[in-house]
Amino acid sequence: MERREFLKVAGLTLLVGAGVRVKTGEGGELFKPVLIFDQGKCMGCKACMAACQLEHGLNETPEVNLFWIKEEEVGRYPKAKLVFSQESICKQCFDHPCVSACPFNAIEVKEGGVVVIKEEKCTGCEKCVPVCPFGGIVIDRGDKARKCDMCFERSIKGGDIPRCVSVCPSGALIFGNLYRPTGPLKELLKSRPEVRRALLKSHHAEIVPEVEEVNPYSYPETKKPEGDRIVNTVCLACNARCGLRVTVKGGKLVQVDGNPYHPYNRSGREIPYEIPLRESFKAVATTCAKPQMDNDYVFNPYRITQPLKRAGKRGEGKFKPISWEQLIREVSEGGYLFKEIEDERYYPGIKDVLSDEPVDPEAPELGPKRNQLVWFTGRSQAGRSHFIKRWVFKAIGSKNYIAHTDICGIGFRMGNYALSDGKQVEFKADYWNSKYMLVFGSNIYSAQQPGVNTSGAIIARRISSGELKLVLVDPRAPKAVAHAHRWLPIKPTKDGALAMGIIRVMLENGWYDKDFLTIPNMEAAQRAGRNVYTNSTYLVIVDEKHPEAGKFLRVKDLAIKGNPDEEVVIDPETKKPVPATSVERATLEWEGELNGIKVKTAFSLMKESVFKNPLSFYAEESGIDEKTIEEVAKEFWEHSPYAVAYAYHGGGNYVGGTYASYALAMLNALVGNINRKGGYLCRGKGAASWQNGLYDLKDFPGAKKPRGVKISREKARYEDTTEFKKRGYPSKLPWFPFTKGGLSVSAISGIDQKYPYPVKVVITYFSDLIYSMPGGRRFIETLSDPDKVPLYISVDVTINETNVFADYIVPDVTYLEGHYGFLTPHAPACQFTAVRTPVLEPLVGKTKDGRPFCLETFLIDVATYLKLPGYGERAIPGKDGKLYPLVRPEDYYLRGISNLAHNAKVRRAPKEEVEFVEKNYPVSKYKDILSKEEWKKVCTVLVRGGVFKPVDSVFDEKGNFKFGIPKVCIWNERLGTSRNSLTGQRNWGTLKYYKSTTYFGKPVEEVDRDYPFVVITHKSALHTQSRTIVYNQALVYEPDFHLKINPEDADKLGLKDGDRVKVYSASSPEGVITKVKVTNLIRPGTVAYSHHFGHWQHGASPVYIEKAEEVLLGGSKVAKGNWTKVNPKRGVGITMNRITRLDPQLYNLPLVEPIAGIPDFSSTRVRIEKV
Repeated sequence: MERREFLKVAGLTLLVGAGVRVKTGEGGELFKPVLIFDQGKCMGCKACMAACQLEHGLNETPEVNLFWIKEEEVGRYPKAKLVFSQESICKQCFDHPCVSACPFNAIEVKEGGVVVIKEEKCTGCEKCVPVCPFGGIVIDRGDKARKCDMCFERSIKGGDIPRCVSVCPSGALIFGNLYRPTGPLKELLKSRPEVRRALLKSHHAEIVPEVEEVNPYSYPETKKPEGDRIVNTVCLACNARCGLRVTVKGGKLVQVDGNPYHPYNRSGREIPYEIPLRESFKAVATTCAKPQMDNDYVFNPYRITQPLKRAGKRGEGKFKPISWEQLIREVSEGGYLFKEIEDERYYPGIKDVLSDEPVDPEAPELGPKRNQLVWFTGRSQAGRSHFIKRWVFKAIGSKNYIAHTDICGIGFRMGNYALSDGKQVEFKADYWNSKYMLVFGSNIYSAQQPGVNTSGAIIARRISSGELKLVLVDPRAPKAVAHAHRWLPIKPTKDGALAMGIIRVMLENGWYDKDFLTIPNMEAAQRAGRNVYTNSTYLVIVDEKHPEAGKFLRVKDLAIKGNPDEEVVIDPETKKPVPATSVERATLEWEGELNGIKVKTAFSLMKESVFKNPLSFYAEESGIDEKTIEEVAKEFWEHSPYAVAYAYHGGGNYVGGTYASYALAMLNALVGNINRKGGYLCRGKGAASWQNGLYDLKDFPGAKKPRGVKISREKARYEDTTEFKKRGYPSKLPWFPFTKGGLSVSAISGIDQKYPYPVKVVITYFSDLIYSMPGGRRFIETLSDPDKVPLYISVDVTINETNVFADYIVPDVTYLEGHYGFLTPHAPACQFTAVRTPVLEPLVGKTKDGRPFCLETFLIDVATYLKLPGYGERAIPGKDGKLYPLVRPEDYYLRGISNLAHNAKVRRAPKEEVEFVEKNYPVSKYKDILSKEEWKKVCTVLVRGGVFKPVDSVFDEKGNFKFGIPKVCIWNERLGTSRNSLTGQRNWGTLKYYKSTTYFGKPVEEVDRDYPFVVITHKSALHTQSRTIVYNQALVYEPDFHLKINPEDADKLGLKDGDRVKVYSASSPEGVITKVKVTNLIRPGTVAYSHHFGHWQHGASPVYIEKAEEVLLGGSKVAKGNWTKVNPKRGVGITMNRITRLDPQLYNLPLVEPIAGIPDFSSTRVRIEKV
C-alpha cells in the first residue's frame, strides 16, 4: 500500500490517497485520489455540507455532519478578517487508529487508502469516535458510525465526483486523479507551483504539468443522477433565479444540482444550448445550500392542506377547515360570515368592489370602488405575478397590486432610478470583466441578486486568480472580508457621505471622464463608439422664482432654432446656447443668464452640491478617515473604466437612501463605465416574449383598465388631487410621484389611516408583512380592526405572523409543486428566460374536479363564480382567432412556454428528449393543451430549463452592452421638480447629502441621541425571508442568535460573549432580550443581528385549528386534537423589526423616506443593558 498524506499548503488542505486501479471505458487506469479544500475560494456558504447530508441520508439529522465548514475571526478592528476552514473531516490518515479501535471489524481500508465503515457490521459502540485525531467520526440516530469516505462508491468506484465538489459554487473543493489531472485539478496545479513542489517532495512526482494561463471557471465532470424523476426547473429558495436540476426518488428530493444550461449555475460558463440533453448530464452545475435543504420546505409539517376560516376574533389564532366551494362562495359574496361566533358584522365580499362608481365622489381622481381591493404580494416572480395582475388589474379592475419592492431593497434601486430616469433600477458590476469593485451594503457571499451561487462565486474565483480587487463598505464585515482588498466600516446610513467624499476627491483631481461626460446626444455617442450619453451639459433653470425652476432650459425658452421641447447646451466653439442634438460635444461647466433666466449646467450643479462640504465633513460623517477616502478615490480612478461602484440592500434602505444611492451610482458616470464591458451594467432581457405570439396572454375580451390612485400613493402627485386644492400642504400621509414603486409599508399605512380612501378587501400572497417590515408590529392593530380591513384573505402555505389575522387562508403549493415562472436576468447583463415547472405532485387537497388547491385555482374559481372576464372556456385569444380556455393553471402557463419556444425559434425536440419530458416532468400530463408541433418545441425548452443565450452575446463589437440605458442623468428633472407632500419643499435634482430623518425632517441621530447604538440586520446564505425557518440544517450550521458588538463597546458595558442583554429603542421600551457576541467585525457604536429569526408563528406558538391533524401536512407530528404542537426551534432568536423606529408625529407609523417611500432599516438607535 502506498503512502497517504494530509498536506497543508498556503491556504489549501490536500488529502492524497494511494494509487488504485479503476475500471474505465478503455479497460482500466491508475487512480490516485486527491480532495483539496481551497481556503482562498471558499465563501463559507455551506452548500457542500448540505449536499453531503442529502447524499448520505443525513439531512433529517443536521447535527450529524461528516465535516464542517468553520469560520475563524483573525485580527483586530478595523483590520479583522475571516478565515474559512474545513474541519472534523476524516483525513484518511496513514495510521487509521479507528480501524484498530473497532472490535467488530466494521472499519476497513479500501484499495486506494480510503477508510470506509461497513454499516452492516457497525454496532454503534463509539470506540472509534474518541481515537480519531481529527474528530472525523460521528454517530447517527441509528447508532451507526459515519465518516467521510470521499464518496468512495460514487467517485472512486463509480467514476463520478463527491457531491460536495459537485455543488461548490466557487470551486473551493477539488477532486481528481493525480496520475491524470483534468479540469479544476489541472488548473490548480498549473497556477500554484508551491502545490506542485509539495506534492513532488511527498513523492507524488507524476504531477508536474507545464504552467499555462489559468482559467478561473474550470469545472469538473460528473454523471447522470439516479432516481425516479429528473426535472430542470428554477429555484425559489430566494429571488436569485438560479436553475435547478432536481432528482426525485420515492417522492423526495435525493439530489439537487444546478442547471448546466443556465449561466447562473456555472458562473456564466454555461454549456451551449445546442448540447443534447444526454450529454448535459456530465456537466457540473452548482447551487447554494438552500435548495439542498428544500425537503424541509416542501414537507414542512405545519403546511396547510385545506382552506381555513377564522373561528375566533381576529388574531386570536383560531381557525376551522371549510370546503373549497364554501371558500369561493363566501369570499365572493360576503355577508354575515361569522354569525356562528356571534359576530353580527356584515363582511364585504369581492363582489362589493365590482363597481365603477367613484370611491370618493368628491375626489374622482382617486378612481372607482374597484380600488378598494388591495393585493399585497410577497415573493412573486414573472409568471405567477402576471397571473395575479391579470386578475387584479384586468378582471377586478383594481389599481392596487402592491409589490414588496420597498422592503426588498428599493433604496439602492432609487439611485439607479434617478441615474437612468426610471429606465432601469438594477445595476451591478460586470462580474466577469471588472477589475475593481467598490461594494456598498452587499453581503455578497450570503445574499444578492444574482446570488451567492453566481455573483459570489465569480467574485471569489476572480479574486483567487488575481483578476479582481474587492472593497467592502459596510458597518459589519460580511463574509467576503475573507478575500477583500479593503473593508471600510462605515457608519450606518452614511453611504452617501462616503460616496460624495470620494467624488469630491475625484473632482478636485480631475479624475473623471470628460470626453464621455460632454457627449450630449445619442448620435454623438455612437460616433464616439458608445451607446449612451449624459445630460451633464444640459442647462438647468436655477431661479427659484421661475415657474419652471428645476427643469431644463429648452429651445422654446430662447429665440433659437430647433425642436421647441429640446434641451439646451452651450456650444464649446461658439460659447452660445444651442439644441443638445446639434453638437458633438458641449460645455461641461457653465452658468449665466439667458433670456433673463438664470441657468447652470447639470454638472456644475452636481459639483456645487458635492463641494458644499469639505472632505473632513464627509470623513466625519461616514466614519472613514480622509486618507482612506483619498486612497480609494485614487484606486477607483486608476482602475477605470473597469472600476465599478454598486450597492445592494444596505446601501440605501433608509430615509435618505435616494440621494445616498444616487451618489454611489454617480461614481460610475464619472468614470464613464456605464453600458461598458467591465463596467456598470443594468439587467439584461428575456430570450423572447412568452406573453404573446401564438397566444395573447396579455389581453382578453372585456379586460378592465385600472385607473385612479394606489392606496400607497406611489407614482401620483399630491398637487393633482382635490385634497391639495382644498387643504394645500401638508398631506395626511406622504405621496410619492418619484419612485420605483412597490411600496407595501406605505400601502398598509394608507389602509390604517383610510387614506386616501378606505379599503374593503385585502389579500396577501406569500407575504408576512408584520414580521418582514421594519416596525411591522405597528400594523397588528390595523389587521385586527375590521373597520380598517373589512375582509382579509391570505394565500399561503402556513400560518405566519400576518395571516394569523386573516378571515380566510387559501392553501398554496410550494415552488417545487408549482409556481410556474418565466425568469429573466438580474443585473448585470445576460439574456435568458428560465422556465419553472413543477418537480413534485402537489401535497395539498384538490377540488372535486381534481385541481390542486392553490393560488391559480382560487383566482380562476372566484373569477368564474363572479363571471369576471378573462376566465372560463373562452378566455385566451389565439393567433388563429379562436378563444381558448382558462380553467386550470396549465391553460395559461403551457401556452406561455409555447409562446417562448415559438418566439425564440427553438428547434423541435428529438424523440429521446420528448420521451424524457413525458417520463419525468409532471407538467407533461397536460401536453394535450398544445398541438403536437408545439409540444415538441416546448420539450426543447423544458429539458433545458428555459432558453439561454451566451453571456458575451449581449455586447457589441465595441464592448457596449446592447440592452443598456440610452441616457445618464446627472440632473434628474423629475426628481428636481417633485415636492415633499408633507412640507411642500421641492426636492433637489442631483446629489445632496441627506441625513436619516423623521417624517418632518428631524435627524434621527439627534432626536434619539440618548440611545447610543445603531442597530442593523444582515442575512445568511442559508436563509431568505421568513419561510426558511423550516430549514433544520440551517439552524444547526449557523445558529446565529447573538447580538454582535465591538470589543470596545463591550468593555464599556462590561459585557462578554454569551451575556444576556436587553435591547430597546424609543419606540419599543419593552425591547427584546438576547445574548451578545463580541466581535472585531463590526464598527463601534453599531450592533448587528441576523435577520430570519424571532418568529412567533410558523409553529412557534400554538394555534387552534379544528381537526388540525387532518388539516396540517404533518398530522399528529405537529397537532393534537384541535391544537398545533409547538416546535421551539421555530421561535429561536429575536427580530429587530420589533423595536424599529416609529414616528409619533405621524400616527406612530414606521419611518419611510418621503421622496421614494424607502422603509428605514438602518436608523433605529437603541440602548443595551445587561440582564
